[in-house]
Amino acid sequence: MCKMKLLRLLPLLVVAPALIFAESKTPSLGFTGAPADHGGQDCSTCHNSFGAANSDTKGSLQVNMLDYIPSEQQTIHIIVQHPSASRWGFQITIREQSNETLSSGVFAVTDPSQPVQAVCDDGSQFGSPAPCNGLILRQFAEHQNAPVGDAGMAYEFDVKWTAPSQEVGRLHVYVSAVAANDDGKPTGDWVYTSVTTLNNAGGCDFTKAPVLQSVTNGASFQEQFSSNEMVSVFGSGFQTSGRTRAAGLGDFVNGAFPTELGCLGVQVTGPGLAQPVFLPITFVNPTQINAQMPEFVGTGPVELTVVLNPGAGNAVMSSMGTFHGLQAFAPTFFLFGNSTSIAAEEAVTGKIVASPNIVPGASPAKPGDIVSLFGTGFGDTNPSVAAGQLASGQGPLTNPITVTIGTTTLASSDVLYAGLTPGSISGLYQFNVRIPALTPNGDIPVTISIGNLQTPSGTIAVQQ
Repeated sequence: MCKMKLLRLLPLLVVAPALIFAESKTPSLGFTGAPADHGGQDCSTCHNSFGAANSDTKGSLQVNMLDYIPSEQQTIHIIVQHPSASRWGFQITIREQSNETLSSGVFAVTDPSQPVQAVCDDGSQFGSPAPCNGLILRQFAEHQNAPVGDAGMAYEFDVKWTAPSQEVGRLHVYVSAVAANDDGKPTGDWVYTSVTTLNNAGGCDFTKAPVLQSVTNGASFQEQFSSNEMVSVFGSGFQTSGRTRAAGLGDFVNGAFPTELGCLGVQVTGPGLAQPVFLPITFVNPTQINAQMPEFVGTGPVELTVVLNPGAGNAVMSSMGTFHGLQAFAPTFFLFGNSTSIAAEEAVTGKIVASPNIVPGASPAKPGDIVSLFGTGFGDTNPSVAAGQLASGQGPLTNPITVTIGTTTLASSDVLYAGLTPGSISGLYQFNVRIPALTPNGDIPVTISIGNLQTPSGTIAVQQ
């Protein structure tokens, strides 16, 4: 038993010096503290003699850079110091806050004589040298041949970085640095980390007014909509050609969806609004905007304008459109693309409920299953949640509903929940219902009625 343990350990002892040398030459990728990489590990994973990063307050890490202007290059100054250190290393990555798995911008390629290099994450331990040749890879900048300096003196790495060509919301800059004692081992070194948030400082520069064509229910694309309904605005010139922006965490303001996305806003007036308001926006491309209506009082005409460069001196607006589709309720199911299949999932497991011909990997419901159906336009809830806000928990409907699956109208005991979807925008409603025991196989029609109005036809796949 003891001999076997020694034999297993021997290869590790043989390899270790080579790995230490390799780390001083170029570090393993993905140890900046970015949460999408190795669960947020940093250089203290190996250099941990003094505990976690930033444990020793005698040293420090400074990261000096400016908010980004799309397509412009800037120099990032990374300064690390410790009174007992004489060798230095670092690694940096910049991610979209809306999607931490995506790198943003490009680190400049430098010649081998420089202490800084740009590296592409190709899945290997150390990555491959930049440029990444157009591949969508996570990119890092880091030391090469970790420089040696005078003990106690700070060391500065200068990294050139070009911002993304268009605004992408806020960015997170992750840096992990090592202040080392230059003994060729990972022991006795100090690690410091930094996370910096960058905003778009480039402003918005649209010059041509957008064209507004129509406003529809965001699920059925019919003209009827209601207070707090998810809607779709159609037209042209909302973004530059090929440009798509979906709202993510980097766009949220005080925990709510933004009222400006991709340098675009949507302004409305209507019944009960003392002054125009901007809608929360979830998505925009050149011809479509997905947004949420505010709370109206009663019904009547709604006037809407699309604004580019909102709030700026160079703002340009579409002509105002007047729309008469406002109703007390406009109940509608969301459907899977190019089908009548209602967006649904198993209430317990979250597995998608649909025919696999519609959604690969999905499966039909079984009689007796409890499924969650999703829609919009179902009116007031208790508690009510303002447009754009996330529902922190359950918010049941305040008005009664009737659910019919196939030819069966469900008993109240088979409608386990009807209200806002916890954790989602307040325009998204969820219905947890039990499939009747005698439901036959096939695509079964489902409707929900509220306030004498009924959802357009939708189906759910059932297979015994």
